[in-house]
Amino acid sequence: MAIGLEDASSVQGQLVRPVTVGWFLKRSLIGIAILLVAMGGLAWLTYASIDPTADDPFVPQAAEAVREAPARVIAIDL
Repeated sequence: MAIGLEDASSVQGQLVRPVTVGWFLKRSLIGIAILLVAMGGLAWLTYASIDPTADDPFVPQAAEAVREAPARVIAIDL
């Protein structure tokens, strides 16, 4: 059985809006704005989560001792 030209149904064309420079710029600016808001929010939340008064358990004890102890000068006789 052969399929002839009469058996094929015609394809209806769909209208596709062309991509213009204005459309591209608008979408790009919206994407950049979303990216800036997301990264700014992430940076703000990261900065806000740092507590300067908290004792950090990962800081070595020697570093805390150097920070808290006053400097002493000892005279050495040669």
